[in-house]
Order: sequence, then structure tokens, then C-alpha cells
Amino acid sequence: MRILMRNTVFKTAALAGLFLCIIVLAGAFLGITASVHATHNEDFIHAEDVGTDQEKLKQFVEAAIDAYYIDFIFREHCTFPPEISSLFPFDPATAPVTTIRPLIPLGAQFGLNLAEICDYTYPFEDVFRSEDAEDGEWKSDSIYLFVMDDQGTLLFHGDDPSVENTVLVAQDKGGRDVADELIKGARGADEDGFVHYCWDDPATDEDDEPNPDSMTAPGDSWKISYVADPSVYLEVPPDSGFPSFIFGSGIYPKTGTPPDGCKIYDGMEPMEEMDDMQEPVEESMDEPGEGEMPNDIVDSVSGGGCTIASGSDGTSQSTAFNLLLLSALFLSISFRRRATDKRNGA
Repeated sequence: MRILMRNTVFKTAALAGLFLCIIVLAGAFLGITASVHATHNEDFIHAEDVGTDQEKLKQFVEAAIDAYYIDFIFREHCTFPPEISSLFPFDPATAPVTTIRPLIPLGAQFGLNLAEICDYTYPFEDVFRSEDAEDGEWKSDSIYLFVMDDQGTLLFHGDDPSVENTVLVAQDKGGRDVADELIKGARGADEDGFVHYCWDDPATDEDDEPNPDSMTAPGDSWKISYVADPSVYLEVPPDSGFPSFIFGSGIYPKTGTPPDGCKIYDGMEPMEEMDDMQEPVEESMDEPGEGEMPNDIVDSVSGGGCTIASGSDGTSQSTAFNLLLLSALFLSISFRRRATDKRNGA
């Protein structure tokens, strides 16, 4: 019995010591990285930055998920049990998104019911049409955000609020059921999440259908949408009480081969103006001159452009460290609960 007690005391002391060391290191680490990683409004891709780039489109949709579930819900509308919130090695109100994001799946894995802790009933417009939203952040020309459920009900539409709370029922010129394609794309039928179909481009009048009925897509422009389920993106277990929605946005390509029934309406600037626009891009590809810092170094220090999108080694190390830290945090909580249960005879 004494040997057992000594082993238990030793394990408890060792775990406490390890956790204390991690907390100390985390404080120093987070203090350093706080100036590198920015919160949502400074660091993420905005609608005005997307253009016709598919990778930026994906980053834009993921930024919207982070903005709603981390910047808004987690920071402002979650009430964590005292035994968890007291162990946070960071301030949830100011910590970078890259620090908070791994906490959400870990909390679910350790038995926290996210639906009981967080209030997910706030409408999406509270974020995407709020007074804090910047011009060009969630809508810019043809690029806009939409949110729907598994039945095709539009819960948020960044271009036409009048269609919100209606079911998307539309067949495009190629015979595709648009809502069905979007749902399948978000649920993994299309592994990369990109869906191709014909739709109306808000930036051009050329593609408008003359008299579309309620069952027909409103235009024939080639549209590529990226759709994602927040629970998949945030890696939340299905039984955690986390709501299941579909976030998406789309671009209208100006080159390439469109799918059946779709067309390309270029709407491009005259070629001589396009050539002028390309010159700064070509110059930016040159090697840095004397006294200049390489772009990757500048981005990693100042957050220039989009740190998350860059996939830098620093971001990977930060994510790995956060996972280690948060695993230790919940291990400590779990160990404490088991010890309490034993004392209570559970």
C-alpha cells in the first residue's frame, strides 16, 4: 500500500512539474510570437484579395470560419468550466487564432460538450455584416461569402440578403443541381472542396438569364466555388455538439475550359493596360537587392500578406507547440478528475 501511495505521489508530482515547465515555456513562447501572429482582421485573406486565385479562395473561406467560430464565438460567447479556464496559458480575448484553433478539437476529445459551453445561435450576419467588418472584407465585386445547411437553406448570402432563409433549388445550364453539388463538395465527395457549375456573375450583365424561373440558375458564367464544413476544418469530433454548416465562396475564371453549359465572360482590361499591370509582379520575382530582406523573412516577421497562407516553418512549429501544450493541459485536467473520482469512491 505504501509503495502504491509513493508511486501515486511521485506520478502526481512529476506531472505537476512537467505541466509547470510547459506553462513557463508557453508564456515565453507566446510572448515572442504574439508580435508575429496577428488576429483575424490584420492577417487573413479578404474578399478583395481573392481575384481568380483558387488557393486564395480557399484561404478566404477558411478565414470566414475562423472569424465566426474563433474570433466571435470562442472569444465572446463561450463559458468554460473554471478548472479549464484557470489553466489557459494565454488570454482567449487576445491570443492569436493559431494558438486557439487546436484547443477546439482537443476540448471535444476530452469530453467537453461544445454546444453546452458555447452559444452557436448567433446569426452569421453578426460577424459578416457587423459594423466592425471592413470594406472589401467579406464582399468585393464578384467575390462574396455564403453559408448554407445540409438541406440547401441559405443562412447567409453576402451578395443578396433577400434570398436568406430560402432553400437553394437551381439547375444550371449543364443540368447540374447546384445545391446538391455544393453539399457533396463540402461533405467530401469532391476531395478538394472545389465545385464547378454555371451561375450569375454579379460583376457582369452579359451572363444574366432573360427570364429565369425559380428552378433555373440565374446565369451561365463558369463559377468555381470552394465549400467547407467548419467541423471538418476545425477537426471537431462528430459527437461534440458542434453545428454542421457549409461555408463557401466562388470565383469566375477568365481562362480555361468551362464545364458543359457554362461560358467565360472575360471583362478584362485592354492588353496594353494588362501589360503595365504585370510589370510590378515581374519585378517582385527578382532576387532581393543589396540591403533588402527576402520576402519570406519579411512576411514571417511583419505578417505581411497572410502568415497562415504562407505555410512557413514558424507557423508549423507554432501549431505543433500549441498541440503539445494543450495536450498537456487536458491531460492534467483528466488526471485531476480521475484522482477526485477515486477520493469520492466513484
